[in-house]
Amino acid sequence: MNERIKNAFDSIKAEEELKEKTLDYIAAKADAHPRRSFPAARLVPMLACLVLVILAGGWAWFSPSATISVDINPSLELGVNRFDKVVYVIGWNDDGRELASSPDLKYMDYDKALEQIMDSEEISYLLSGDGVMTVAVVGDNETQCGRLLSGVRSCTAGQGNAYCYSASAEELEEAHKLGLSYGKYRVFLELLELDPDISPQQVNSMTMREIWDTIESLSGGKQSLPSGQNTHTPGSGQGMGQGNGQGKGPSWARSGEQEN
Repeated sequence: MNERIKNAFDSIKAEEELKEKTLDYIAAKADAHPRRSFPAARLVPMLACLVLVILAGGWAWFSPSATISVDINPSLELGVNRFDKVVYVIGWNDDGRELASSPDLKYMDYDKALEQIMDSEEISYLLSGDGVMTVAVVGDNETQCGRLLSGVRSCTAGQGNAYCYSASAEELEEAHKLGLSYGKYRVFLELLELDPDISPQQVNSMTMREIWDTIESLSGGKQSLPSGQNTHTPGSGQGMGQGNGQGKGPSWARSGEQEN
């Protein structure tokens, strides 16, 4: 019995010695081949580049590259990014602000947003009557503005009193300084030539139909809206289309040439 117990303990001792030798061997190998660490000096610039890429993508997405001004009685503007998505909506009068408050308009394709605006109860009612709507595509990127104008004209096709045109962004800041959308600013300049006492606030409270009726009255009928949907071919530097060519109207409405 004593002999068997001794042999058992000797076996345990031998196993522990083997374990110790094995651990010593592994440690020696680890020291001979240390684990490679990724230098922090290389990690920092890589992370910095990643942050810049993310920031650049966010800037491109949220920065408008063109503006679509929609004016009928509600006056509002859609800021459109380079991907043709609506990134902001601003109302320039009470009715416009009410429409602009719709959360569904943001991040929609610009044409879908415009269709939704035109389908709203108030604008549908105005267009079914004698309401006049102008849609201006404002921006300096000729390729994008030409594309947006083509889409805008498709959205308004069939609306006899809807007029579409494009313009450069130079006057947009001046319009905003006066508290006007670009579309209202454009007709304000027309009306100002006929009535020097007219104020931006007065124009902002008028519907586009009222403004054009006033222009026609003060000009003795020499300036009036063209009749019918514009048919001018879209492209860079286009002005307001002239409908079926029967209207008189200002030069930028008749000739299809942009005025700055």
